Amino acid sequence: MRRRRPLLPVPPAPVSPGEGGAPPVPLRHLPGVRINGERANPTGSFKDRMASPAAPWARDRGLGTVAAASTGHAAVSTAAYAAAAWAVRHGRGDGYAPS
Repeated sequence: MRRRRPLLPVPPAPVSPGEGGAPPVPLRHLPGVRINGERANPTGSFKDRMASPAAPWARDRGLGTVAAASTGHAAVSTAAYAAAAWAVRHGRGDGYAPS
């Protein structure tokens, strides 16, 4: 994210608990082929790259709540980065989150 910040349309103050820089991991079954080791990201997902600018963007605009239409990695990343950016306030656990 730090390298691509100048390309973002509205550069937020980034929240970066250590995403990016995923080390290349060799594939055992395909010699010479490497893939990004996304498990090195804070939540273990490539979705951290999406949540890193999104949560601060919401925070900088005064939004008190963020949401993700996901039950998987995107939801976990959004929650982690929103908490890090202080974008989420207290929720009751029933889907309602006051703003």
